[in-house]
Amino acid sequence: MSPRIRSVQSPSSEPCPNNLIDIPTPSGEIKEIRHQEGHILVCLGCCCGNTKKGFPAVPLQAWKAEWKARGIRKRVHLTIAGCLGPCPLANVVLVVFRGACVWLQAIDSPRQVQQIYDYVESMMSAGRYLPLPDNLAEFHFSRYDFDTQAEAASR
Repeated sequence: MSPRIRSVQSPSSEPCPNNLIDIPTPSGEIKEIRHQEGHILVCLGCCCGNTKKGFPAVPLQAWKAEWKARGIRKRVHLTIAGCLGPCPLANVVLVVFRGACVWLQAIDSPRQVQQIYDYVESMMSAGRYLPLPDNLAEFHFSRYDFDTQAEAASR
């Protein structure tokens, strides 16, 4: 059984702030979740933000404050995660938007956090994935062979 989108306030089935979907569980129970456009995962694991290991602090309060101030919670989820993996790069962020993934490194300042939220909001306005803006390009890295940003640049 596939998920059923309901509470749609637009004529399409595209994700919007009020889309709720019913997900059948293995036990047959139906659970309601919000259908979101994106997800920001901020690493705060073994190395990221670990100043005792010589890494810069993660601007945690900036992540939370911007997310709340911009009111995007129903469209883009913020997760302060454990280790995301590429430890030598430190202060790593993964932006997922409508299935596209973009990895960023060395995100150490509130200004960078604002730029990432500006980028996410530009994709929300466009209703689709957009390549990274120039002000974030130097922080991008390819984590997997299917990296979205690298793929978009090669087109």
